[in-house]
Amino acid sequence: MGRLKNLEVRAKDVIKRRLGTGLPVTVFDEPYLLVAVLGQSNAHGAGMGLDMSGLDAPHPRVHQWAASGKSKNTIVAGCDPLFHEVPSKAVGFAPVFARELADSTGRPVLLVPYARGDSAFARVNGVTWDPADRAARLNLFWNGMERIRSALALHPGNELAAVLWHQGESDVPLTPGPVYAQKLDSVIDTIREEFGDIPFVIGQMVPDEIASGHQDYPVIDAVHRDTPDRRPRVVFVPGPEGLYNSETEKIHYNATGQRDLGSRMWAAFSSI
Repeated sequence: MGRLKNLEVRAKDVIKRRLGTGLPVTVFDEPYLLVAVLGQSNAHGAGMGLDMSGLDAPHPRVHQWAASGKSKNTIVAGCDPLFHEVPSKAVGFAPVFARELADSTGRPVLLVPYARGDSAFARVNGVTWDPADRAARLNLFWNGMERIRSALALHPGNELAAVLWHQGESDVPLTPGPVYAQKLDSVIDTIREEFGDIPFVIGQMVPDEIASGHQDYPVIDAVHRDTPDRRPRVVFVPGPEGLYNSETEKIHYNATGQRDLGSRMWAAFSSI
C-alpha cells in the first residue's frame, strides 16, 4: 500500500509541476534581497479568498524565482499563488512579508518558494524535510538549498535576507518533540553554515487547530516557541486566532489569516 501510494503521489506531482504560468516582469538589473519560503501547506499557500486584483495584486518590486509550472527557473511576479515545489492555488504569508521588505529597504525582493503540503521531518510518501535523510525519494531541504543557491547565482550582488518557516502539522502525530527540535535546529544550522547568520522566522501553526486538534499539537508548538532560546537570530511569531478556512479545515489559515501572519512575521523580523 505504501509503495502504491508513493507512486500515486509521484504521478500527480508530475502533472502539477507542469501547471500554471507566472505573470511576466522586467527583471531588475540591481541585486535582489532573497526571502526563502520553506515548510508545508500554510507556507505553500492554502488560504481561501485570493484577491488578485486587490489585496493580493502584484507589487512592482516583489518577484519570485519560480520552482515549478511553465515558468520554472524564471523570474516572475512575486504574488500569490506562488510557484513552489508544485504550484500553489491560494494565499500564503510570504508576499505580504516581501512587500514590507521591499517598501522598507527600497530594494527589489525575490521570493524563493519551496514549500510542500503534507510534508514533515518524518518521511511521508517518500518525502522529507530531514537534512540527514539522503535516501528519501524527495528531500525538500536539500532541493530547497539548491533553489536558494540558484537564485543567489542570478546576480553577483544577490543576498539571502531571511528564511520564513511554517511547518509541523504533519509531524505532530509522527515525531517526538525532542526529535523535532533536533531536526529543526539542523535545518537552521545547515542553512547558516552555507549562507551565513541568516534571520530565521518561524510562524505558528493555526492556534485553533492547536487547541482542538491532535493531542500532541502543543508539543510541536512548544518546540517552535522555544527555538529562539536554542538558536540566536530566530523569532517565533504567534498566529492570529479565528482566521482559518472552515470548521472542517482549521489546519489552514484563510486568506485574511495568511496576510495577518505575513505582517506579524515582518514585524518580528524587524525586531531582530
